[in-house]
Amino acid sequence: MFDTNKTGVKLPKKLEKYLGIVKGTPAHGDRVKLQDLSLAIAQRDLNWNDCYKYIEKSGGADWNLFGHVTVCRMPNLLMWLINGQHRTGTMITVDPNINEFPAHIIDLTHLTQEEAERQASILFAKMNGVATRNINAEQLFWAEIQAGDERALYIKSVLERANLQCGKVNDTPAGRKNVKYANFVKCVNMGEEATVIAADLIDRAYPKAGMNDNLLSGMTRLLSHSSYPELTDPEHKVSRQFDEWFTIFLPQFLQISELSYQQYRQSTKWYDGVAYGLMRAFGHYQRNKNRWSPSLDPIEKTWEKGWKKKKTFEEAV
Repeated sequence: MFDTNKTGVKLPKKLEKYLGIVKGTPAHGDRVKLQDLSLAIAQRDLNWNDCYKYIEKSGGADWNLFGHVTVCRMPNLLMWLINGQHRTGTMITVDPNINEFPAHIIDLTHLTQEEAERQASILFAKMNGVATRNINAEQLFWAEIQAGDERALYIKSVLERANLQCGKVNDTPAGRKNVKYANFVKCVNMGEEATVIAADLIDRAYPKAGMNDNLLSGMTRLLSHSSYPELTDPEHKVSRQFDEWFTIFLPQFLQISELSYQQYRQSTKWYDGVAYGLMRAFGHYQRNKNRWSPSLDPIEKTWEKGWKKKKTFEEAV
């Protein structure tokens, strides 16, 4: 159900003067009752601070700006709210006695419950991801999963393999590192297996830190580079040495934030610079232990190709 216990009926003190101030006239057409509303499974969490900002800016609530909410009548006869939850929250915050709203009602009762849930999720994703920019990438990803989008489900499967969460996706049980959708997709495009290995290394090296998206991209770039297959080969000793360097040695001396390698990120593909910084540091570690290390040249050349302006090596580093 639409959670009326979290409507903020007790307004912040500075907004109490707006309680009960409702302007304008509700739009004509069909109506839906508050008690019949349920949030669609694809809906993002309601941000009450947005409602409060609107109330303060508008000096209350205004039916003339409300228009219609969009709801889906489901086979189980519940009304799924797929667009307008913030407007609804604003109205009932200003006037808790409001219990009916103008609505565009989409009838899905001819479908099975599963088909209707998928259709409602598709409508939510299209309305909020195409018709407006109010939804962020992580929220759209969640909606696309509920809609059964093939690409979204694939990204979700990699997210699960990497033991990461992205917004609401793979968020239980709690405690997983959270990643930005756009950055994670970029990593997956570089290499699924490299992404999973990179996430595991970072989690084991810095278990109490949040995910560093810059590091995840750079590590994935390095591990997916065609010149370094030995780094992801568990049978190769340099792979085990890389694991030892990153998960045991580095955390003793560096915070995770120090592995973003800002000094090497002037490349158009900045993650090449992070990958270069990682390989450069690993090579130094290996030489100190009199061990063989893969050549730095391949990732250095890849990094140099993306420089925004030609520099000497000394200027770049």
